Amino acid sequence: MYVPLTGLQCAVRLVDSLTELDDPAGFAELVLPGLARMIGCDSLSFTVIGAKPGQVSVRCHPDSAAPARCVTAFAAYAHEHPLVRHYRQTGDGRPVMISDFLSRQSFHRLSLYAESFRHIPVEYQIAFGLPGAASGRDIIGIALNRAASDFTEDDRDLLSVLRFPLIAALQRARKRRLAREGLAAASSGALAGLTDCEVRILRLAALGRTNSAIAHALDVSPRTVAKHLEHIYRKLDVTSRASAVAALSRRS
Repeated sequence: MYVPLTGLQCAVRLVDSLTELDDPAGFAELVLPGLARMIGCDSLSFTVIGAKPGQVSVRCHPDSAAPARCVTAFAAYAHEHPLVRHYRQTGDGRPVMISDFLSRQSFHRLSLYAESFRHIPVEYQIAFGLPGAASGRDIIGIALNRAASDFTEDDRDLLSVLRFPLIAALQRARKRRLAREGLAAASSGALAGLTDCEVRILRLAALGRTNSAIAHALDVSPRTVAKHLEHIYRKLDVTSRASAVAALSRRS
């Protein structure tokens, strides 16, 4: 696998931009433009395909890339998509291209192409999968599209390098959202044993902030934060940040 230094530098900047993401709803807004800057393409999409026919959500970059009628047609014919079929059959989310499975002639014979992709236009596509949020039955994919030329093995290699840190960022954002919801739902009784400072620290810790970041936010030392966390764990009878948030949720 060969990835140019400039590609790796762009990848690092993209991953860094996701460090503080605490809601998965903002994931596509950051990732799609970042990928567009790294890999030449006409448009990109972040797509969630549910288990039921027609259960599809699409976020595009640029926003005007796919007219509403094309998205509706995509939902109707998503079952024809060779990359969707590949993921459903194998669970393998590594980057794949339409040209890995179909010739252009075979691709053009699909209703998916005639009713949706032809109007965007999408002649070539590379996409990779991301893990679903809950049941695991959803398909989540990021696709990059071109009209004039196919993607290269270098493009595939760069997306392969990026896929795992993007998965980590998305899963971290999901955990932070759940932690925030757990803290918001916690009853006053669950928090009664904590001081105001400890509650603030626990909220920040639950959002994935490091001790140094919490210390900076509260204008205290990292050692002070660590001591507060020790007190929090002891009061809640837990041993970690995750179990502390879970304990609060159980007591809400």
